[in-house]
Amino acid sequence: MKTDYKSILLAVLLPAVSCTEDNVPQEPEETDGGIAVAVAGYPESKADDADSYLHDAFFVDRSIIRVVNTVNYASPDFTDPDSYHDYIYTKEGVMWEDNEPNFFPLKAGSVYGDSDRVDMDAGIDDDKIVPTSNAFIFEAACYPIYYTPFDRVQADQSIEDGFLASDLLLAYTRKPLADRYGLLKLRFWHVFSMIRIELKLPVAGPDDDNGFPQDDPDGLRTVTGVTLHDMYVTYNVRYTEAIDSYESRTVAATSDGGRNDILMYRLPFADGTEQGSDGTVYQTCRFAAIVPTQQIRTQETLLTMDIRTIVGLDEDGRQVVMEKTYAYTPSRPIDMVQGAITRLSLDAAADSAEPVLVDAEILPWNSSWSEVELLPEN
Repeated sequence: MKTDYKSILLAVLLPAVSCTEDNVPQEPEETDGGIAVAVAGYPESKADDADSYLHDAFFVDRSIIRVVNTVNYASPDFTDPDSYHDYIYTKEGVMWEDNEPNFFPLKAGSVYGDSDRVDMDAGIDDDKIVPTSNAFIFEAACYPIYYTPFDRVQADQSIEDGFLASDLLLAYTRKPLADRYGLLKLRFWHVFSMIRIELKLPVAGPDDDNGFPQDDPDGLRTVTGVTLHDMYVTYNVRYTEAIDSYESRTVAATSDGGRNDILMYRLPFADGTEQGSDGTVYQTCRFAAIVPTQQIRTQETLLTMDIRTIVGLDEDGRQVVMEKTYAYTPSRPIDMVQGAITRLSLDAAADSAEPVLVDAEILPWNSSWSEVELLPEN
């Protein structure tokens, strides 16, 4: 399945604002059965295809969220049909400050492609919601692609569905008692971490008997796959912690599911070549995976990369190419931050061909995180 991201716009928040009950914009009195939803931290413009992997936009008539009105600080049960209500994204381009709904109750049994997926008789009954203390509390989850709760990320993220299905977005809202019939607003946060690999390879000349060939014009890639090793894949959401309305829940990896290898996703439209100052042509490829936030171990293999490599010349002087596996092992700690991207830049020097880390940094995924530079490998 290939999603047409060009048809998707994002319902947008006022960025970098910590919303509380005191500074929420005035809600309208009529909500027409819908709720207002946005992904935290993104600007008004939609992402282009090169940034589609960020999953910063909902899918029109496809994205589904699950909402629970929790009572007495209980954890939400997203598996109990008597507890949750499903809503579907129907209106693109709705901004946070518009005070307009963009998700409406999902019609039971409807599937992507149906002409009408909204059931206005379903959804949350504002007369039946139950308060806790001085507010109505709502927890919500967005499970992309497959729309069902999961307790672990996908092991095969090499395809787009597996990659996006590993993303988990959560929202928490305290709705004041006086706003029982007002618009329910949900700010969703990416609660896992992303690891993004950028591998830079020198392209061998036509007569070289070692090094790396350029991607074949017929579609054969020089880097055929990247595997992320020994990662925790299960997670825990800290529903017992006290947070402000619209803030992100803390989510961390657990050892319950053991350590697993993850096939990484090649980012679309991201490969490219450039010429260095020494005249050498370099090819860069980029891969990513989504995992629960955890510590990256040193002195243990983090990545293996399957790369087509020139191993010599045949009797006619033609390059002999074989697939070889290269490993990268961090020698110093590398940070991982919830709701952020850990970007690792690796370079395979022509003399050794073994990938080495030349740069590492934390990049924003949710914009509430500032960019933090990490120390590179020696």
